[in-house]
Amino acid sequence: MEQEIVYRALEALYQTTGIQAYFQPKKTLDGGLEIDFNGQKYRFTVEVKREVRIHQLQQVDEYFHRYDNFLLVAYHLFPKVKEELRNKKIPYIEANGNIFLKKDSLFLFIDTQKTLDVEKGKGNRAFTKTGLKVLFYLLQYKDAIHLPQRELAYLTNVALGNIPQVINGLKETGYLIPLNKKNYVWENRKALLDRWITEYATVLRPKLVKEKYTLRGDWNELALDNHKTVWGGEPAGDILTNHLRPEKFLIYTTENRMDLIRNYKLMPDKNGEVEVLEMFWKNTIERTAPKLLVYADLILEGGKRNKETAEKIYHEYIESNL
Repeated sequence: MEQEIVYRALEALYQTTGIQAYFQPKKTLDGGLEIDFNGQKYRFTVEVKREVRIHQLQQVDEYFHRYDNFLLVAYHLFPKVKEELRNKKIPYIEANGNIFLKKDSLFLFIDTQKTLDVEKGKGNRAFTKTGLKVLFYLLQYKDAIHLPQRELAYLTNVALGNIPQVINGLKETGYLIPLNKKNYVWENRKALLDRWITEYATVLRPKLVKEKYTLRGDWNELALDNHKTVWGGEPAGDILTNHLRPEKFLIYTTENRMDLIRNYKLMPDKNGEVEVLEMFWKNTIERTAPKLLVYADLILEGGKRNKETAEKIYHEYIESNL
């Protein structure tokens, strides 16, 4: 898939500008790219993505600063993302031939090519609403992939028939390598986490939204019933790191509207600062949502302080398990 995107982008670039470029798959990121312009060769380290969302810009920015002559190649980039990339001076090429590249005496900027329709491939059951619930558990407990499928279905609260479909989806995408009929080896779980966050934001999270509320008093003084209701997002980030003063509030719960009003004096308000989402996992008695979900919440919310807090949570609670 990555090479198809690159070759399509380079062909479009040639048709648009007459500039020839050559791609070579390598172990560093997705490969190397050589651009031949006016008899001079420019070499780049390339990361290939189907598309880039705003919350993924932090990772792209890290690559830009880590690798000499970094260049992003993407099938499709949203206008806001391209604007942010240009602001950060990160070079990119789209599959339609649009380009932003400033290197030494070379400066290319084209943004007139028609946006390509997002191609819809065969559905992968690992990244459906149900599949994402299973992946959420497996990203926290990687050895759970070796559990009997019936037990894994129980732990993730999904129907048994979904488990083999999720496993097959992970094998198809290369995140899970079978050793034999019963054992697997994980591959690139950090990339899988990044993809889970992207798919969670667009596939699962919108289905969880219940309502917004106004908070009365100090959020820290709310005695949540942690069997049923926990903090997510910024308040959870503050609880875990003591690094963030929450401005937006996120709650995950199995309680209904009347419970929330009666138990916590939350008042329904479509413009309220408290967003309530349905809890989609089997909760333990914790004050916050699972750390992996809090990390995702903060990344998706964005903002400098949230990103700093997310990084603290990642390095302290998540990284060693990937």
